[in-house]
Amino acid sequence: MTARWRDAQGGTGPVTGFDPANGRGGDVPAGTTAVTLDGLPDGWTQSVSKDDPLTVTLAAPDQAQSRTYTFRAVSAADRFRESLKKAETIRDDRDATDAYDRASLDALGKAIGDAGKLDADTAGDQMLDKAADGLDQAVAGLRVVNWTFHGRTLAYDESKTWTIADPLDTLPGTDEKITGGSTSNRIEVSTTASAPDIRNTLAGVTETNQVLTASHGGESFRIPIRIVRGTEITLKDGTRFTGPENGSEWTVADTGHRLDRDNMPDTDKVELSDGSTIPVTWGTATLDPSGAAGPVWTMSGTATRTLDNGQTLTVELTASRAWDAKLSIGVEHRTADGNTTLIPGIDLEDATAADTPLDVTLPTLPYAAAGDQYAPAVTGGDDATVAMNATGLGDDGMRVFTGTVKATRTDGTVVTRRFTIRQPFDKPSRTVDAPDAALDGLLVNGRPIQGWDPDILEYTITAGEDDKVTVSPRAKAGQTVKASDTTLTAHSTVQHWTVTGPDGGNRTYTVTLVRDHRTPTADEAFKPSDPKDTGGTQEAPGPDTATLKSVGWTKDGTYHAEKGDEYLIPEGGSFAYESYLGQIVKITPGRDHGMTWKYRIGVLAPDGVTYRTRTVTVTYLTEATHRAGLTGLSVDGRDVDGFSPDRLEYTVGVANPERYVVTPSWDKQTGMSVTKHVDGADTTLTVTSADGLTSVVYRVHVEYDAGLAATGAGVTGVIMIAVAAVLAAAGTWFASRHKPHDPDGDTDAAM
Repeated sequence: MTARWRDAQGGTGPVTGFDPANGRGGDVPAGTTAVTLDGLPDGWTQSVSKDDPLTVTLAAPDQAQSRTYTFRAVSAADRFRESLKKAETIRDDRDATDAYDRASLDALGKAIGDAGKLDADTAGDQMLDKAADGLDQAVAGLRVVNWTFHGRTLAYDESKTWTIADPLDTLPGTDEKITGGSTSNRIEVSTTASAPDIRNTLAGVTETNQVLTASHGGESFRIPIRIVRGTEITLKDGTRFTGPENGSEWTVADTGHRLDRDNMPDTDKVELSDGSTIPVTWGTATLDPSGAAGPVWTMSGTATRTLDNGQTLTVELTASRAWDAKLSIGVEHRTADGNTTLIPGIDLEDATAADTPLDVTLPTLPYAAAGDQYAPAVTGGDDATVAMNATGLGDDGMRVFTGTVKATRTDGTVVTRRFTIRQPFDKPSRTVDAPDAALDGLLVNGRPIQGWDPDILEYTITAGEDDKVTVSPRAKAGQTVKASDTTLTAHSTVQHWTVTGPDGGNRTYTVTLVRDHRTPTADEAFKPSDPKDTGGTQEAPGPDTATLKSVGWTKDGTYHAEKGDEYLIPEGGSFAYESYLGQIVKITPGRDHGMTWKYRIGVLAPDGVTYRTRTVTVTYLTEATHRAGLTGLSVDGRDVDGFSPDRLEYTVGVANPERYVVTPSWDKQTGMSVTKHVDGADTTLTVTSADGLTSVVYRVHVEYDAGLAATGAGVTGVIMIAVAAVLAAAGTWFASRHKPHDPDGDTDAAM
């Protein structure tokens, strides 16, 4: 809009200083009778105040935009003086040179110089008006160069627009204006905001873009605003969601999950980078029989979350495992000194190939091996499981292992097969040597031992897990019988007696007691956790990479990588590994011996063709199975004074150093074993841990004690072993309740 004045003589002209945007009316000459506004927008009307013809009110269709302008009538001389004073004040501002460019300041200086040649009291109105117009135009023409907005300095860019280097990251107040100019001539420019452009740029992140525009003195202003709300959300490992530009649906694939042998996925939730979790809805496991490395079980799942900004995050999960129905059932043979041998038994490449019972008799072992420990050793794939029954006993200490195999075919049906594995032992041989040292008999709980023959020196007897058994040698006249070496485990006892005849001949009789094996020892009961893949997210070095990133173990949620193929896993740890993204890994675990497991690892590369295998051997450490040591020690039925598990050597007084019995006590359920060797007045007890890694040797030396000899305190006939219910006081119990059956009463063995 423009404004024009009119006087009584018909004179007219433009109003000086009219600023419709900012509500300033401006100045008109003295004698002005009316002011008219031209260029009104459609629908706008104007009216003159009845009280003041120089006050004009504009009425707009939108009443909020209506406004009133008041114009001031001044004489030419007064206007000249005011214009000159304003121009000089601006020129003299200390910040003028920083506020305006040099050319417009020079133009202001020239206008001030020209005006200084006039005398306001004597010069005519026309000359004064012209000079005032020149001053006003010079002031209006000052080009501001120190524009600021919202605390930011604006710069003039190549497109001849005042703007800022970086967008604002907060929304300015609605009353904030672009400001510039010098101290006495502060200029404010209102801005117009564009409609906000709201976009989803990342999962969890919304970006709002807006532009403020304005103009002044023929120049444009552009203030960009970019406000980012939220923080990008990824999977916990940093894997990012993807989505279409400005889309509301964001997805990510999470393929690094495994199914266990029951086809249950290894997780029921997805962890996100913001600490939140999303529950997973899993589908049904399906079997693809056409995998390059064999059939593969797979299961798909989804986890969905809607964010506050309206975005929907979807995680598409895949869990898999290789179908594996391979099965091996052997027998682990462990001697009392911890040496272990695996005896192969049943070996099936595919346990589903038939449904007939399995019956295997292993090669016969020497009779002397009947007193060692025997346990089933099962190595099975995830699709072949074994349920073991309690170990049975046959003739001559034969171990009988029975159970059921269940294997899942590739069509999903289950095959059930019963199996029996027998471990027999040779029958004892006869001897004709040293007939004068042939015993009169061996009694078991007061009855003749089954199959007694004085020329057979080795016998095997069986008993229940907690049955009390006492074996008593019956000597002939002139013979001496001495209990000698002993081998002790949780479920077996091997006791030797040395018989010396009147002619000096010697025979050694051996009785092996094998007990029912219903309560497993700590090593037998130990079962490690399923192998865990801690990787599966990093890209493989190449599509044909069929080697794992690493193998190791986890404990308390932390993964520890190992360099070699043989290592120890501390108590509470589990076998683990790191695969690469896209690999399919088949793990076949199995007990090798004791606390040692072998893991056969097959890896199918991401190309679906390259396949490699590897075997890793680990030994699990637990407090119970790594421990070796006695809990007690007695000689001739009396507790040894000063016994301590850490004290390894003792000297003990006895009534007869040639006829004494040393009885150890220990925690049998740990799987420890004890061997006792007697050499005259010295007895050596070797205790070996269940894992075979720890061994402790105790030595007992006996000396003649005249006081004990005088009171007749000698061997009470007790060697207490392998009776779990009476571990502590067993020696005394049998000493007080069983009458010796040998003439000297010092060789009964409570087994």
